Amino acid sequence: MTLLENARIRLGWVKAHIGIKGNEITDALAKKATTDGIPASLPFPKSFLKKQLLQLSFSRWQAEWDNGETGISVYSIIPKISNKQLHWSRECIQFATSHGPFPSYLKRFVSTLQTTADVGK
Repeated sequence: MTLLENARIRLGWVKAHIGIKGNEITDALAKKATTDGIPASLPFPKSFLKKQLLQLSFSRWQAEWDNGETGISVYSIIPKISNKQLHWSRECIQFATSHGPFPSYLKRFVSTLQTTADVGK
């Protein structure tokens, strides 16, 4: 039987530094970890690791964007993700997504508003 199958974990809050033995030991170990630390060395520069993580993040993000079920109107205009800011005006965004003062878009809400208004009568 593994811990995941029979997990009985209780979490609680204990006011710090009031003489509770387990809490005092935990505080001492935490302090030791921050002062002593664990020596770590990487076989490559941190910049390499950051670049690898960034590439992995973008790859996963693009896969989610490619297979997503929402944002299809935007996807047809911007199929590739980017971390560069796009400087689109509000009007351009409304036009590109068809979410603006257009009869086809507003019709979805007007019928709902009319139904709600009729109920109040």
